[in-house]
Amino acid sequence: MMQSVNRFFPLIRNLPSRQRETRASSLLAMLALLLAQAALADSRSKTDIVYMKNGDKITCEIKSLEKGQFTVKPDYTSSNIVLDWEKVDHVESKQTFVVTDPKGDVFTGRIERDKDTKDLTVIGDTTTRLPNLSVIQVEELGESFWKRMRGNIDLGLSFAKSNNQKNMSLQGGLSYQSREHYFSLDSNSQFTSQQQTSDTNETNIKTALYKQLHRSNWYYGGIANFLSSTAQQIDLRSTIGGGLAKRVIFTNRTNLNTVGGLALTVERDAPGTTSTARSQALDSSFAVQYSTFRFDSTTFNTAFWLYPSLTSPGRVRMTFNQDIYYKFLGDFYIRMSFYDNYDNQPVVGAPTNNLGGSTTVGWSFH
Repeated sequence: MMQSVNRFFPLIRNLPSRQRETRASSLLAMLALLLAQAALADSRSKTDIVYMKNGDKITCEIKSLEKGQFTVKPDYTSSNIVLDWEKVDHVESKQTFVVTDPKGDVFTGRIERDKDTKDLTVIGDTTTRLPNLSVIQVEELGESFWKRMRGNIDLGLSFAKSNNQKNMSLQGGLSYQSREHYFSLDSNSQFTSQQQTSDTNETNIKTALYKQLHRSNWYYGGIANFLSSTAQQIDLRSTIGGGLAKRVIFTNRTNLNTVGGLALTVERDAPGTTSTARSQALDSSFAVQYSTFRFDSTTFNTAFWLYPSLTSPGRVRMTFNQDIYYKFLGDFYIRMSFYDNYDNQPVVGAPTNNLGGSTTVGWSFH
């Protein structure tokens, strides 16, 4: 493994000094944040009780319910285990959770699942009884910021001796859930080196913070996206803005979200290049985010962003990401990813489309 990693050091060393420091700092910061989360996120006491329909009784820490997966952490296992929510008879817990129904309404309190009706009762400032089909998501409400964090990190390496080609893919994500707020951060970096050709690298970071409008499927908040691509001769493109988001479909199997708003784009192209587009522009932003799940193995995530410019007439940018996750052991998974960054007015000599894909092995935690 160390020999494989060492082969990739030239990918960092061969970059210009400023780019090398930026890439290395970004990667190290992301890794440090993810590892710090894993180290600091002490679990709550494992005193929750889950009763299965087959008679099994599991004393554990209830983590979450999402897409039909009921995730728990017994004291006698080294990782989380996933249960089929339809096979859970009833639960008992004195901990606090955030429960979401199909309308996007959020309820906070202790939870109890009735063994006869399968309804879920949320006991907080008020007591709310939700029918089984109305329980879409249950999130553990940690006592601190770190205990509310969820995340994942994955890495892919490849090497071809015939042409001395080296590839490294590094991806990671963090999300935070509170009573009214949702935060997400996703990072994707691709590095490629090949004999007798220039090294290429691409780093894409997307982050968002939303707040729910009172008891509705509507949210408002801000987005910030950053792109660096040697293939498209972009040193750094920063897109920062805000808008409204709506959960169009929100079930145990499928989620569909739409986003609309405005964003300021500031672009710094690579030295020595020429561009016909403005370095600063006001853009409209639209997004469609789709996710579907099949218990207990595969998840499909699709994200499409469109940026028609308001101050640079005729310019349109687009990003597309397709991820397929396959869980094969506990919290470990294989991810197959495809991406496309499109710009109809790129830097002179650069391609309008920058396509890429990767296969990585990763680990999720919460």
